Amino acid sequence: MAIIVLYEGQPRAVGKSAAYHNLLPVSARLIEGEPLRVVAERVNMTGRTLRGLINRIDPDRPYFLLGELEISDGKTPALAGRLESLERYNLAIYQGGVLALHYARAQELQPWLDRVAVRGEVVVQFWLKPGEAAVTLGAGEKREEERIPAQLARFL
Repeated sequence: MAIIVLYEGQPRAVGKSAAYHNLLPVSARLIEGEPLRVVAERVNMTGRTLRGLINRIDPDRPYFLLGELEISDGKTPALAGRLESLERYNLAIYQGGVLALHYARAQELQPWLDRVAVRGEVVVQFWLKPGEAAVTLGAGEKREEERIPAQLARFL
C-alpha cells in the first residue's frame, strides 16, 4: 500500500519499497483531521477527449482522474510535462499507445487534453468534506460543430 503526499509542491508516493515508490518513510505519525468522503464516477472514454471530460468537472472541487486510455499516436513524450525528474510521482505515463492516469488533474494532462481515446475508461474521484453535497459530472459545454466546412458547403 502507498500513500500520496504533497512534497515541495509536487505529489510523491510513499511506501515500504523503493521498487514501487519514490520516497521511503523514516517515521510516521497519524494526524487526525476531518474525514473525507470519496465519490467516484466511471466514464467510458471511447471516442472522447480528456478536455471534454474536464469541462464537465467543477474546477472548485478537489478531483482526481484514474484509469487507462488507448491513444493511437505514439509521438507524445512518455512522461507528463510537469514531471522533470523520475524522482517525482508519475501522475500520467504514456507508453505503447496507452496513457495511464493515477491521481492526475487537468494541469498534468496538457499534452493529451485534445487527443481522442480509441478506447478506455477513467474514474473521476471527488473528495468531499463532511456536510458537502454530493457531486456528479456536469453536462459540460455544448459546442455547435459545423459538420460540413463552409468552403465545401457551396458544392452541395
